[in-house]
Amino acid sequence: MREHPEPDLNTGSGSTADSGRAAPARVLKLAPHITDAEAIAVFQRKLPGSHTEVREVFHPFWWTVLSARTRSIFRRSQRSTSDASPSSGPLTGQQMNVLVNAYSGKGYIAEFEPRGEAAAVEEWLEAFESSDQAGPPPDADDVSRTARSLVRTKVVKTVKLGVGLTLDETVAPSGILKPNWIVTGANEKYSATILVDGLDSSHYIVRVEKRIQD
Repeated sequence: MREHPEPDLNTGSGSTADSGRAAPARVLKLAPHITDAEAIAVFQRKLPGSHTEVREVFHPFWWTVLSARTRSIFRRSQRSTSDASPSSGPLTGQQMNVLVNAYSGKGYIAEFEPRGEAAAVEEWLEAFESSDQAGPPPDADDVSRTARSLVRTKVVKTVKLGVGLTLDETVAPSGILKPNWIVTGANEKYSATILVDGLDSSHYIVRVEKRIQD
């Protein structure tokens, strides 16, 4: 998943397009890990003997990074028992990348750090406007709230009682263009359209129809 003169990634919460859509101040376009030939192979496993056409499309996401730090709230400082505070235990933590769907606002914690080339904000908006997906789109503040909720839930599941949690947003919400492939084709019996994820080859059947025989 991964511009124009661009502001610092850590400042500002995004801009608003002329259409009224919330837009990120910075966008990364990711290169696909799956080639068009591999996407066609996914399709042909579903429809053997098919003739196909393939085109690349991009799905807009928001991306932010949170630092999650935990601390024992019962451990006293070893320097002195007289000035120790209940929260003086050592800090441990990790950085988490959170991606949020620009259409639905649904987020997930990514197992990778998005890397790519800079793209114009207009390209992100164009990808957004080209979809007919419904639902109120999130803005940068929504993205931050979703990310905090996801990371808090994940960390709380793995820590014991008596552990405090501190969350810091280390990278302000920015934009991601994630590559996908749209493959359309047909064999003697069926025609179909399948979306193949450009990063991991997972796929979604958009349409399938039985062909009318002459």
